[in-house]
Amino acid sequence: MIRVLCGLLFAAAATFCVPAMAQPDTTRRIGATVADTQVPGYRFHALVVQAPDTDRRYRLRVAVPERAAPAAGYPAVWLLDGHAALMDIDAATLQRVAQAASPPVIVFVAHDNDLRIDGDARAYDYTPRRPGGEDAQRDPLGTRRNGGADAFLDLLTGEARRQVAAIAPLDDARQALWGHSYGGVFVLHALFARPDAFAHYGAADPSLWWGEGRMLKEEADAIRWKGAPPHLYLWTGQSASPRGAAPAVASAPVAAAAPRDPAAVDAMRRARASVPPDAAEKMAERQRARGLHVAWEPLPGLSHGQTLGASLPRFLDAIAGTEP
Repeated sequence: MIRVLCGLLFAAAATFCVPAMAQPDTTRRIGATVADTQVPGYRFHALVVQAPDTDRRYRLRVAVPERAAPAAGYPAVWLLDGHAALMDIDAATLQRVAQAASPPVIVFVAHDNDLRIDGDARAYDYTPRRPGGEDAQRDPLGTRRNGGADAFLDLLTGEARRQVAAIAPLDDARQALWGHSYGGVFVLHALFARPDAFAHYGAADPSLWWGEGRMLKEEADAIRWKGAPPHLYLWTGQSASPRGAAPAVASAPVAAAAPRDPAAVDAMRRARASVPPDAAEKMAERQRARGLHVAWEPLPGLSHGQTLGASLPRFLDAIAGTEP
């Protein structure tokens, strides 16, 4: 009887913990960060960019190297979930990157509010549109809407890039994009749909289960790049199990994040079952075979959320050539 009860409790916990894995804390707000202090080697600027023909606004904190720009302009690193990235990056990392031979402009891209993570806004901006009309654009984590990635990519490569370039000249051939979780979905969508938009793509623990493996379908139809092959950086945390092992169960508190709607729980279970636990590793192998420069790095012992902060200095150091 005890074994039966334990089995039921474990099954119930797994059912409700799976959605919690992808849900960020949407109540935390940004406080003082490195953007509000003096960091030797960088100076910060603030921008608010509005997407054309919409009321969607984005808050950009732009770190510009104090060193003079190269003749072709600065390389630039665009970091999604900009408030969370600002809260996780430290001054020592920025000081190290500032010492590079060609330090990059660093653009922290956030939604125009004080939330560390705006769950509703990122669920829309970071996910591509799926076939099936408006009914198909419902997020598996609840009532959020999906499908705005192409418009957001237009903004990053268009109006946002123009406004940042007005502050500091940019080298269009040396642009880099980083995102975590749903942001990783966006990074992969950009790579597969517009591979020449950036030279470097960094996806930290991307939610490959989203859209029941939609990124794997986009990968199969990926557009070929025109110039030099892009670079892809992939990181996975403990939620991505080694080959042959069962997927790890998230440890986030059930009451804090898991949706109770049985339909949402079922949708998440189907989504997570749609991709194998080694999906990111296999993607790295396939992209390397296509000719991309690929670096895949597992981050054992780190939760899905912790991969955000762990991948940031790795990506910045890789772009700047300042690996410790």
